[in-house]
Amino acid sequence: GAANPKYGRFDKYVPIAEQIDLSPTLLSRFDLIFVMTDDPDEVRDRELAKHILETHELGEKLEKLKNIVSTEYTRELIEKEAHKIKPAIDPDLLRKYIAYAKRTVFPVLTEEAKEKIIDFYLSLRSKVKENSPVPVTARQLEALIRLAEASARLRLKDSITLEDIQRVIRITRKSLEQIAVDPETGEIDIDYAFTGTSKTQRDRIMIIKKIVEELSEFHERGAPEEEILRSAEEKGINREKAREIIHKMREKGELYCPRHGYFMVTHNY
Repeated sequence: GAANPKYGRFDKYVPIAEQIDLSPTLLSRFDLIFVMTDDPDEVRDRELAKHILETHELGEKLEKLKNIVSTEYTRELIEKEAHKIKPAIDPDLLRKYIAYAKRTVFPVLTEEAKEKIIDFYLSLRSKVKENSPVPVTARQLEALIRLAEASARLRLKDSITLEDIQRVIRITRKSLEQIAVDPETGEIDIDYAFTGTSKTQRDRIMIIKKIVEELSEFHERGAPEEEILRSAEEKGINREKAREIIHKMREKGELYCPRHGYFMVTHNY
């Protein structure tokens, strides 16, 4: 599947979950997620432009040959030119290959492959310390198995070998590095990928929420923004970051503003 960003282009400084119209529960169902951006590259752009122009030129020649009697272009000449733009694998052959693999190949994990998956999963989970984010969950473990099966099927093999696992680990790492790295800590946080909120941010939100609740006990019409910011600073959250959190919490309906400059926590009854 593919999902276009809400505002036309991906912003590498904004979590992917905030840029596409997919809920966290749906987003977490994907085994792999990659951000594909259209970055200028002179060599690649030239090759792409050349391919598109040659494809259009061939189509124009075919139309001319079909509708006008002409000795300028012959079917033999056009077929010869078509080889320039033909894909490496014929699409019809590729469809048949995939259908055959899905219908006839049912690979089984070898002991070596199972150990490698366990080692990789544990290597990520073992990085979890007290109060640190969870890098992967059992759902990602299941994704590794599915991807390994797909790799073996692609090779028409009955066994999932170390080669398949190494390929899957390489691809999975690349995906996690693209979408799940907390920009503040540099650690992999799977929740950051699917919700757009890292554990660091969640902890700050809880601190701000508690500050607002405590201040609201002394201020009937809401906690004053200035006092919230001052208390946040005392707890290690700088003013700009605290102001940003307050703004986001208000956008999400977690805080409301009974009057300008004052905030209260929204309670669900």
